[in-house]
Amino acid sequence: MRVFQTLIAFSGNAPPQLAVTRELVERGHEVRVLAHRATRERVQQTGAEFVEFRRTFPNMDITRRETDTLRDWEPRTPVGYLRALLKNALFAFVEDVARDCVELLEDWPADVVVFDWMLIGAAIAAERAGLPAVTLVHCPYTLPVDGAPPMGLGLQPMPGRLGVLRDRFLRAAVSRVLAATGQPLVNRARVEQGLAPLQDWEDQLLGVQAIYMMTAPELDFSSRGRLPGNVHYVGPAFEPYTHKWESPWPETNADPLVLISFSTSYMNQRALVQRVLDAVGELPVRALLTAGPALEIGQLRIPANARTAAFIPHRTVLPHATLVVTHAGWQTINAALADAVPLVCVPDGRDQPDNAARVVACGAGVRVRKNTSPRKLRRVIAQALEDQALKRAAERMAEALGRSDGALAVAEAVERLGTPESISAPK
Repeated sequence: MRVFQTLIAFSGNAPPQLAVTRELVERGHEVRVLAHRATRERVQQTGAEFVEFRRTFPNMDITRRETDTLRDWEPRTPVGYLRALLKNALFAFVEDVARDCVELLEDWPADVVVFDWMLIGAAIAAERAGLPAVTLVHCPYTLPVDGAPPMGLGLQPMPGRLGVLRDRFLRAAVSRVLAATGQPLVNRARVEQGLAPLQDWEDQLLGVQAIYMMTAPELDFSSRGRLPGNVHYVGPAFEPYTHKWESPWPETNADPLVLISFSTSYMNQRALVQRVLDAVGELPVRALLTAGPALEIGQLRIPANARTAAFIPHRTVLPHATLVVTHAGWQTINAALADAVPLVCVPDGRDQPDNAARVVACGAGVRVRKNTSPRKLRRVIAQALEDQALKRAAERMAEALGRSDGALAVAEAVERLGTPESISAPK
């Protein structure tokens, strides 16, 4: 079977989708991945064939300030931030992604299209080619859903009539903003590819064969609402690792291990990370900072009880950790809770306030503002280390997240979809 896959060079998008890529390759399928230049090595490590975007920001690499096309750290107001995110992320790719995918599918006929939900143009190309398509969602369900607060505001569910009214009003407002930005771009891309325009841009996503949520429903508010029938929670997907983590501390040091992680993408996060380091520096802990390419370790003051690393697979460290202090990236949350490790969430932007709200709602962590002082952060971290209720909730989430291997579930579903009977069947 031939699988055509597209993914984005975003730090949190790629890992679960590459786990699916690897699973498909290991099951003997021919997989071609269209992605940004920055992901070449990681795609090739799965055994898939890498193809570079020609039109869709081929040089995009959000791990570095100078190549970051999102630039969502520049706006100073919430409205400006939302506009930047829609303009530079979700709808920035529609037309060029459709063109790139159409061109490649004509050259390399596939059986199934698998795409990152942010690459809506891939759904347009699949529809034009008459191919079944599925989308992978690496974050909470993003479209407005009756029965859940809308994404983008960091809200938790509110019980009662007031909560219903609040969510109804906010869902309508968010839907209007999305439609104003997305509707003309999606329809322009469709018309260019010979397809009829849609009355609602969301139908482009909702019209695919399946939408796979790569987490457990217990971690997502939208699972409590009225979701479309083709939305399926398949569990998290993690890339394998070959080396065990070796602690840089002496074996006699039994202090709790606190993992500090603030994204591999650039979010102008140095000052925030420094406050966290200042906070843990006076606690009886071992603090491990995974800096990633977005942070220059030489610019940070590293306390005596802390160690740093450019990159360590989190799943090698988490079995040894007592707590994670993080920006609340969705993959960090899924990885931490899969190993029953509670979190202190310090959202820095994007979907992180919404992610943190879900951690707090399930009882497996706490949330603080990103401008919180080191003194208050120190108090919060110390309390979280002692809070057994957080640990018990994290253990419950580990059970939920462990029920299903997302990569395996998606690969099996794609195989079923790629049979001649499925391809010829109507949606």
